[in-house]
Amino acid sequence: MEFGWKRLNRQIDEYQSELVQTHYAEVENMYRQMRGWRHDYRNHIQTMKAYAAKGDLEALRRYLDELDDDLTTLDMVIKTGNPMTDAILNSKISLARSKQVQVVADAHIPVKLRLPELDLCCILGNLFDNAIEASLQLPEPERLIRVYMEMKGSSCISPSPILLRAKS
Repeated sequence: MEFGWKRLNRQIDEYQSELVQTHYAEVENMYRQMRGWRHDYRNHIQTMKAYAAKGDLEALRRYLDELDDDLTTLDMVIKTGNPMTDAILNSKISLARSKQVQVVADAHIPVKLRLPELDLCCILGNLFDNAIEASLQLPEPERLIRVYMEMKGSSCISPSPILLRAKS
């Protein structure tokens, strides 16, 4: 009997480790995109200075609009108040949108939780992955994931029985 529990615990540990690595890679990709934009910052400043020096305000306006659009795509979609939750949710929202799945999210989570961050990462990531997978079974116009999270006392709750769900 004890051997079965050890095997089960090992499988759970391996699964959690795999989930954490997947989520880490997704968050790393998001930060890589942000670093790339920052790297180009100096070039953007030089371009804007050149337009301003020439007095080409229309070209400067178009360039600023283009930069604003780019920055909007890098901005975090949701800010819950908890950095780990933000990282996971924003990564998964980006993944869902890349698969043409609409996401509506509203979450408010404190910085400190009783739940270990590793568990939070696994739970949210797994729930979101399942919701994305379920959404992909629907016609594209019907794909929707709703995320509602808030804290009541020391518990994280959702107004609906399912934290993440595909529109049916």
